[in-house]
Amino acid sequence: MSRKSHQLTLEEARKMGKLGTFAKHHPATGDWEKFNRLFSAMAHGEPPSPRKKPKAAPTSNDPDGAC
Repeated sequence: MSRKSHQLTLEEARKMGKLGTFAKHHPATGDWEKFNRLFSAMAHGEPPSPRKKPKAAPTSNDPDGAC
């Protein structure tokens, strides 16, 4: 009878000290250049410019609310 292997979750691997095994079974994929540009921009970029507040709709001074 074959035994089905249990896939470790990241949390289980961390608790058991088997992060290396987890990493072998779950290789990373992605765009290294894109990540590097984004990370660099977050770490060294200028703070975002303050948002402009939208202009408030003109209000009437008429207490009845009639225009």
